[in-house]
Amino acid sequence: MDSLNHFSPPTTFLCPRLRYKKQMDPETYFIEKQTDPSLEESHRLSFFDSVISKLYSDITYLCDVCSRKINYFTDFWCDKCDQAYHKECVESPPEIKVPYHPKHPLQLLFSSPKSTLPVGSSHYNKCNCCGENTHEGIYYSCSICDFNLHPVCAINLSSLSINYPKRHEHTLTYFPRVNSLTCDVCALGNDKHFIYVCYQCDFIVHNTCIYLPTTIRISRHYHRLSFIAPITNKNNWSCGVCHQRVDKNYGKYSCVKDCDYVVHSKCATREDLWDGKELEGEPEVEYEDIKAFKEIRDRVIKHVSHPYHNMRLDKKENGRVEVEKWCRACILPIYEGNIYSCMRCEFILHETCAHLPRKKWHPLHAHPLTLQVSRKFECKFECVACENHCCGFAYTCYEGDCSFQLDVRCALVSEPFTHQLHPHPLFLTSGEGGIKLRRCSMCGKEKQHLSCIECSNFVFCFRCATLLYKVKYKHEEHYNLTLPYKEDTGGYNWCDICEKEIYPHVGFYTCDSLSNITVHIECLLGVDPFMNHGQHFVINGYLWVWIIPNDGLTREICVGCGNHCLYRIAYEAHSLNRKRLLLCSMECLCSVLELPYNYF
Repeated sequence: MDSLNHFSPPTTFLCPRLRYKKQMDPETYFIEKQTDPSLEESHRLSFFDSVISKLYSDITYLCDVCSRKINYFTDFWCDKCDQAYHKECVESPPEIKVPYHPKHPLQLLFSSPKSTLPVGSSHYNKCNCCGENTHEGIYYSCSICDFNLHPVCAINLSSLSINYPKRHEHTLTYFPRVNSLTCDVCALGNDKHFIYVCYQCDFIVHNTCIYLPTTIRISRHYHRLSFIAPITNKNNWSCGVCHQRVDKNYGKYSCVKDCDYVVHSKCATREDLWDGKELEGEPEVEYEDIKAFKEIRDRVIKHVSHPYHNMRLDKKENGRVEVEKWCRACILPIYEGNIYSCMRCEFILHETCAHLPRKKWHPLHAHPLTLQVSRKFECKFECVACENHCCGFAYTCYEGDCSFQLDVRCALVSEPFTHQLHPHPLFLTSGEGGIKLRRCSMCGKEKQHLSCIECSNFVFCFRCATLLYKVKYKHEEHYNLTLPYKEDTGGYNWCDICEKEIYPHVGFYTCDSLSNITVHIECLLGVDPFMNHGQHFVINGYLWVWIIPNDGLTREICVGCGNHCLYRIAYEAHSLNRKRLLLCSMECLCSVLELPYNYF
């Protein structure tokens, strides 16, 4: 088995893992030769492919020095440290001269830990080759020119000239000056990317844009998109992702079906929208609208989530409330619209939820999502959009190690999105680098959001956008409270449930009638509104947690917060020693078990 000895003469290397532990001079990479034979033997590096057979092939390994992906067939593994390292990171000399920066040599430096940086300073430098941040580890730098490279980029640089006819008909030549020239492909000026030029055509392109795909599919559009060069026969284009103007003088992606849909190059190739696949020459795969149920006869179905009993479509009177009944898919109370109810038990689905497709694309994710209707021992999950704990149906991604999950309420959000609280359509607006978090106009929290293009100050997070607009209060036969939106001008009223002051920015329900009822959203729906009783989950393989109705004449005391459990459900946890814990919320559950709130 081929191996590299850290300490073999004439040049000796200390294992990077040990180097960090010893806290050497941050600008010193080489150290004096170690004489301890056992240390020399124990830190012998092996080629990664020689040990890959004993590792899980589906795990992505990162270099412990630069935190970038490992190439299994050229990089190294240290059994003593149980870590992977790039060959370039292990062997990188303290000084290097590269043709991409001919004026000055580059020095090998250590990134400073964030805790040691002055307040307000930048945590990382960006690599001028790949554009990625240099993490806490080693990197090459020219302090005079503010020029930085990862060791892998510095040692494995590509040619000074590139011939790629798919992007440009002439040979492209590297432009060595640090600059912010506008790229003809992405329409952005960025001095942290290598620039290649064609002097004959006055064509300028970033090295990261040269090999952009020609045909792709993104989650925001139903058809494939094809890259098109600058054209002059179209004006007033706006990007289908960020909704900003698309300049006709630069490259872009457009729909192959002539939908008049256009996207900036950088927006189209974002990781959360594009799956990274080049589709040029590939046959088009149409995802069928596969139903989640089988029709038995007129108005009677057998749903995949309830396979043992048939379900019948019931026509409901609009506004008539089904007392204490919740849809098993979205965990919303049954208020209006038609429902499918089991002919033998209490299982109920909204007609809309029953008709959800088995597969669908969603604007928030690059891969197709599959409807998940049941989980053995794991009824709950956290929706990535609204961040609510849920125990209903989920749309889940099964591509590789992707853990993306949406509840069905957020999965039904599409562009343009309309809501009773705002007169204009809302969009998932975003710029370069993905969706930017902004404060929701209703709850004030920073989450993934929808925003209005016409009203730049209106932002709606997924949690607020998917709340019920109308709800029932107390013993009224019809629902009578609505969700208003008002600018935050201080205390608005008093909550009829907790008798505390209501502020518009935390959200509330109110009645427009003379009764003038106002209640906090959490007081009416609970802190975990999309968890439902009758289900359970397991924590760490031994702690069983049951979701129970909290409808007794007296309310028990939560062992987490010490208060009476106020909401419609509570959590009853049992460990192997039969100790019972009663908790009022997922937050209290995490607090008692000393788990982070995002543990689930």
